[in-house]
Amino acid sequence: MLHITLDTCVWLGLLTVDFNNEDNYFEEICFLIENKYVIHIAPSNIIEEWNRNKSDNKENAVKELKDKHRDLLNFLKNDSTISAIYQPDKIKEVIQKRIERIDLILNAFSERAILNEDILIEAGNRNLAKFPPNHIKDGYKDTVNMLSLINHIKTKEYDNCLFTTIDGDFGITAKEKYNLHNLLVKEFKDSNLHYIYFGNKKNITDDRNNFGAVFFSQIKKEDSSIPSFQDYLKNKIQEEQSKTLAEKKSVPNITITSPDEDYLENIKYIDIIIARKTPTTFELELIKSLIKRHESYKQYFFNKIGSNGLV
Repeated sequence: MLHITLDTCVWLGLLTVDFNNEDNYFEEICFLIENKYVIHIAPSNIIEEWNRNKSDNKENAVKELKDKHRDLLNFLKNDSTISAIYQPDKIKEVIQKRIERIDLILNAFSERAILNEDILIEAGNRNLAKFPPNHIKDGYKDTVNMLSLINHIKTKEYDNCLFTTIDGDFGITAKEKYNLHNLLVKEFKDSNLHYIYFGNKKNITDDRNNFGAVFFSQIKKEDSSIPSFQDYLKNKIQEEQSKTLAEKKSVPNITITSPDEDYLENIKYIDIIIARKTPTTFELELIKSLIKRHESYKQYFFNKIGSNGLV
């Protein structure tokens, strides 16, 4: 069984990933942990760090998502009917749901790596000696998290654990964060602990930076038996489409007495466009024309947007 630990900064970074598309790293990591395909280990201090920081980061996350998803409807909301329905504050509710889901993972779906007095003393000594991860700046809390995790792995005699962070303090230097500091290599190896730099969404100029890609790629390499999240989504979509088509054939929508003759074919295009991060002007024009063409498309469009928490 593969064991993983996500640093506090990674959980905070995952709050705003790919909000329009269900195939995103937040949903994938939750899928893996909640279904016990991997076991998440949460050091006690990481849980405390999450609890201290989640509220402060909520507003930043909400703003980031509003900026991203306002663009999706910006072209369409000039229509008076659409602008009356558009409610970007719904995003707050979605962010809150993500926070609550992480709360549940940390407290109910994770093994707890307990903190003890010996760890606090050792962390203090390493901090004074500027031993990594204290070589760049004060890394006392990072050291506490690392030592708690290592102690837990050794106690349980686990043979494979991945630790991932956005914090570059475990790297060789601030600019060489992809490789574990050489003074930590043996300690990690002896503990069957592997270090992976998760990436930073803000540092897009770094050609090696690809937020989360290396970590999720490594999970698949470490345990080939872990099911594909993408395959799970495909099966889920197929089941939902089959159910939707069956319902449409057997029970007409009470608000649509006579759907457009091309309705089932055209809503596929609406789905594709809504899933895109940045729809083209042509695609937005296409949705607008469909909405004007028939009431059935207007209802379908707002139902889809509403299910994403945007209306």
